[in-house]
Amino acid sequence: MRMDEPEKVRKSAGVKNRLSASCSQGSPCKIPPSYRISSEALEKVKWLMREDVSDTVAVLKALSDPMRLRILKALRIEDLCVCVFVELMNCEYTKLSYHLKLLKEAGLVDCTKDGNFLIYHLMELGEKMLESVEKLQFSPANNRK
Repeated sequence: MRMDEPEKVRKSAGVKNRLSASCSQGSPCKIPPSYRISSEALEKVKWLMREDVSDTVAVLKALSDPMRLRILKALRIEDLCVCVFVELMNCEYTKLSYHLKLLKEAGLVDCTKDGNFLIYHLMELGEKMLESVEKLQFSPANNRK
């Protein structure tokens, strides 16, 4: 869903203006004729289904691992050398390197070389994502309806 579209536009497919679904020409339609949806809403949904979401998937994948979340939280405190993570996370360098690579590819962290050391720091997107994750205070009691 594009958040930059005004909410009025996103919800413009009102119940009153619903029509029978009209599918693309050249392929059989799997939407039953009895289901009513406006052509405008159907076109918006078609566009969204083709939208490239690979960047979002990369960020969510990077955030889906406890080790990577801990790395992000640690980088919020201070820029850190890989050697600090190896020591404190009791993790082999190769495994840690994989996690840092995913975080970097997602645009959440970056690094600079300082002599023999790779120093990782949190990017603006990483900070924003951490703030969002921390707002998601999951607990079984909060998820019951």
